[in-house]
Amino acid sequence: MKTFSQFIVEDKTKPEGLHAFDMDETLFAHDHNKLRVHVTDPSGARVQTLTNQEFNTHKLPPGHRYDFGEFRSSDIFTQSAKPIRRMIAKLKAIQKNGGKTAILTARSDLDDQKKFAHHMAKYGIDIDKTHVYRAGNLEGKPADTKAMVMRNILNKAGHKKVHLYDDSMDNLNGFLKLKKEYPETEFHAHHVDHDPKTGDVKVTTTSLTEKPSDKEKQKAKK
Repeated sequence: MKTFSQFIVEDKTKPEGLHAFDMDETLFAHDHNKLRVHVTDPSGARVQTLTNQEFNTHKLPPGHRYDFGEFRSSDIFTQSAKPIRRMIAKLKAIQKNGGKTAILTARSDLDDQKKFAHHMAKYGIDIDKTHVYRAGNLEGKPADTKAMVMRNILNKAGHKKVHLYDDSMDNLNGFLKLKKEYPETEFHAHHVDHDPKTGDVKVTTTSLTEKPSDKEKQKAKK
């Protein structure tokens, strides 16, 4: 078993493929009193309030809508987002060793990109070098929209190895399901469990690396 320092640094060879990091509760923790998703009924009245993690598995009642106003606010982001330093160190170590990184968030566009970029830069994250994919611009649940974004990335870039670091098992399971569509690609799902009280981070990895046999390839073609 690797220590966390080994997990961060690994070795000096160039990390292969794409390493995509979720943002909320993976790179940054939040004060859930400041950052919430609201649920409104058909009349527009607010009937429920969810944390980011509760939203990942929430089922929207018929006729109801989500209000993502707080998640689109760069002001609220800068006030609420506290760095999970060990995961940011992991992202930066991959970059230092020449690897390719990205951020894959369930958020949609924020209202002030310059303010957002400035806050990220305070912790050494240059969004000009680490592209921020915003799955929230697509319709659907985070597990589905993040899988859509990853599918688009694979179709364009053809990575043979992809990593996703996320606090949501639903999101990671949606990511791993893509293996059926890309049997030649290795999928590495890293579940990030951050304890806000102690700052400890536990990362559990599930990997799908087996390539299809010649018989399986022939079946897929039929």
